[in-house]
Parts: sequence; structure tokens; C-alpha cells
Amino acid sequence: MKKTKKRKIAAMEFSRRQLPISLIDVSVAEDTFDKKELKNRAAYFLLNGETEFSVNDTGNGRFALLAFERDFYALKLSGVKEIKARVYSFTERHAQAFTLVETLKNERLGAMEEAYLMQRLVSEHSFTQDDIASLVGKSRPSVANTLRLLKLEPQVVGLIESGRLSAGHARTLIKVPKEKQLAFAEEALRREFSVREMERAVKAFLTPPEILQKEKEAKAVAKSQELKALVERMRAVLGTKVSLIGNDKKGRIYIDYYSQEDLYRFEEFLEIIENNR
Repeated sequence: MKKTKKRKIAAMEFSRRQLPISLIDVSVAEDTFDKKELKNRAAYFLLNGETEFSVNDTGNGRFALLAFERDFYALKLSGVKEIKARVYSFTERHAQAFTLVETLKNERLGAMEEAYLMQRLVSEHSFTQDDIASLVGKSRPSVANTLRLLKLEPQVVGLIESGRLSAGHARTLIKVPKEKQLAFAEEALRREFSVREMERAVKAFLTPPEILQKEKEAKAVAKSQELKALVERMRAVLGTKVSLIGNDKKGRIYIDYYSQEDLYRFEEFLEIIENNR
């Protein structure tokens, strides 16, 4: 089996330092985040202690925060004047890649947010799906499935971003022609389809009717064989004639008896079943 080679963003050496918050530059504004959430997070840090941040030495006596802006502002809100930091010396390009990877690894992201960040690693930094999987701790199929969401019709993407349609539901639509995807998504929401029901609906749409009929007939034959085997087992165990009328959904089973001894034997079987419930 071919081993996945982890892509190195850059030399990953760093030093640990205590840095004044006033020297940290943040690319995301504080008002981007919910104030109540920041206060709750600040209370968490007061109770549980500080976290460690990753920063990039920009060479002018200041440092650029590489990830976890929400936690940084929460810690600042708690009154802390200095932070524990891992200090790196990245180029601007490598700093961007590092930030994308750290965000994918540790932030609570929606499916589309993950897809956009992964796509940036692919398009802007020439990462492969194997590279991303290795760096963020996901399987390659998981990365591939997330990236496939970007191929969906924009209005379907909007449903995922709004939280109305799950990523699991959306992935079933990837093979559906784009002009049909929104109709499928809206029908799934209206009828409250599970992912499995959505898969069946998509399969029925994409599979020619004659193929579906053949599959249905094959399943019927298989069920018929299963019922036949069940009747044979009952005959062997009960030691008498057993017959069945019906199908795998409903019907009747007839058990013949020819003497009082047969009835006693059936009664013994019932007692064994009842005692093992």
C-alpha cells in the first residue's frame, strides 16, 4: 500500500514565548464574533486557564495571529495582558497555508466552510487531497466528499450553508444533473427524507426503468428462496408438514398435526421459546 506523504508547509520550527497582547495583529475584526459567545469563552479561560496561540514573526517587532481569532478576543476580554505563543517565521504564503490547515483542524466549521478552505489549499497552495487529509486528520475519501459539495448547484449550496440541508443529503445529489438538483433538494425537505431515502430516490431517477424492474425481480426471487428455506427449517424442527401462503410482507403459515403427541411436542417448543424471551 502506498504511504501518504505529509506535505510540509515550511520549516515547522518554533519558539515558545510570552507576548504582550498589544503586539499581536489580528486579520479578523472583533465585532465579527458574537459578544455573548466571547464573554462565555472568556469565563471559560478564567476558570480553566489560558490556551496557546500560534503567531508569525513579521520581522517588525510585531506578530500576526495565525488562527483562533475568537479565542484571542475572548482571552483579551478576560483581562489578560500577555499570551502564551508558539512563534514561527513563515513566509506570507506559508503563513496563509498554515492558517487554513489550523482552522480546518480545530475550528467548528460547517460543511461548506470546510469545502471552501480545502479548495483554497488545492487552488492556492497546490495541495493534493492526500496532503489535506494527512494534515487535518481526516481520511482522503472524507476530504474528497467535502470538496464534491462545491460542484452542486449554487441554490443547493445555499441550503447547506443555511443549515436546512445536511451535507449527507447534499452529497447524494452530486450525480444528479444540475438543473434537477434544487428540485430534488426541495422535495427531500418537504417530505423529510432521511439520507438513505434520498439515496433511493436519486438511484430511481438515474437508473433506467428496465434495470429497476430487473433488480426488483431479482430481489423477489431472493425473498422467495428465503421463505422456502424458512419453511424447510420449520418442517425439520417441528417434524411435520408446514406450508406457507403469501410473500415476504404478509401471508399465512400452516402447521399440520396428526396426533396428540404432535400437539405435545409443539407445546414443548412454545415453552422453550417463552423461557428464552
